[in-house]
Amino acid sequence: MSEHEAASLVKTLRPFHVWALGVGIVLVGEYMGWNFTVAKGGILGSMLAMLVAGTMYVIIALCASELGSATKLAGGPYDWARLFVGPGAAASVGLAVYMEYIALEAADAIVVAFIAQSIFPELQVFPVTLLVIALLTFINYRGVVAALTLNFVLTMISFIAIIVVFFAIVFGGVNIHPEYLFQGALPNGMIGLFAALQFGPWFYLGIEGAAMCAEECKHPSRAVPLGQQAGMITLLIGAAMTLYLCAVLIPTDALGVSVYPLFEAAQNSGIFIFIAALGLGTFLTCVASANGCVCDSSRSWFALSRDNYVSGWFSEVHPRYNTPYRAVIFTMPVAIGFAFSGFLDQVITFSIVSGLLCYVLIPFSLIRFRNLFPHTTSKVRPFVGPLQPYIAYFAIAIAITILSTLFWGYKYNLIFAFVFYGVAYFYFSHKHKSSTAENNWAEMGWPLPKGSENVSMVQEAIHVGDE
Repeated sequence: MSEHEAASLVKTLRPFHVWALGVGIVLVGEYMGWNFTVAKGGILGSMLAMLVAGTMYVIIALCASELGSATKLAGGPYDWARLFVGPGAAASVGLAVYMEYIALEAADAIVVAFIAQSIFPELQVFPVTLLVIALLTFINYRGVVAALTLNFVLTMISFIAIIVVFFAIVFGGVNIHPEYLFQGALPNGMIGLFAALQFGPWFYLGIEGAAMCAEECKHPSRAVPLGQQAGMITLLIGAAMTLYLCAVLIPTDALGVSVYPLFEAAQNSGIFIFIAALGLGTFLTCVASANGCVCDSSRSWFALSRDNYVSGWFSEVHPRYNTPYRAVIFTMPVAIGFAFSGFLDQVITFSIVSGLLCYVLIPFSLIRFRNLFPHTTSKVRPFVGPLQPYIAYFAIAIAITILSTLFWGYKYNLIFAFVFYGVAYFYFSHKHKSSTAENNWAEMGWPLPKGSENVSMVQEAIHVGDE
């Protein structure tokens, strides 16, 4: 990274911006999508999926906090894989992050358009989808602070709506149906519990993206861990509230296929203020998610470009707005292509597979990081996660287990993803194997990696012997 580029990425973000980026992307998964766990495994399957995926994401958030606060780079999972694993893994995870967030942006924009059409029937879905993508691209083009401040406001409103409705229904005497909890508890038997895991990530999908603004944080060593962990706590609370609300207000068979489960739960309560609150929350959280996806996907593409994995043209930073504006603009045609493809369910599934690939490589990057740098100084590891690296191995096992469940219904998506990222891995490994570029650990304020001292001594001895 050149000095000009480093100076151009202004460090202005605070912990609440990190929270807004992570939760803003993910909260939409609590308003919709998670409920397909009920169709596979009933309420018990949904609870299991929430707990298993929640465990994995807590560990991923801890890994991302440690890696993000240590490296302080914009590429997030891409940069961690580049520094500690290798070029093939770096390119694969960089593409995976890009695909994960671009697909989510397209899905969110379409949902926003459908909601707008339900309010104003004269509107057409495709033009509104295009307008949403263009508007959010423009906001991110103009500056990251404005984009993430908007995310904070939209996300906070959406989360408060869940909290208010939850406590109002629990303590307000609304007619709930606890018997729904036991209806169709295991619609597909014990195998349904396993199959339900594939939709568990919806509760938390994308929270690791909170660490991708580390390079633009004012104090990344504090902002990344604080914002990341606060975001994870927010989502765990929201997931539990969401599951309870929907389980006692919507019959199990209807909940498993609902498009907007929280909004439908509010409708079943029959109270207008709840319907308005969760209807507004559904709309705002989709906008916030799409907005955060533009931010994260553009940073991943910017990082790939900066290291010449893709064209260096995309790594230009705007001289006035201090944003990677070309990478931001490039998200627009790709998102539009996904949105207008007509295969959005397949695109979303590909996004989930891409995310799960990241959830294998993020903890693996942490394991490699700790092996290379066993030092515990604050310069190397400003944030130190508990029980590491042992829980990182556990997260990898959970991610692989959830990946295997995609054979129930999404076998071809899984095969395509493996082929796509496998080709990317070998292509970029071959392309960059002769690269003479080295990580400048001293510039990052780190000591030499473990074992590199011996390598340097051997190389020096060989050089002297040749002379």
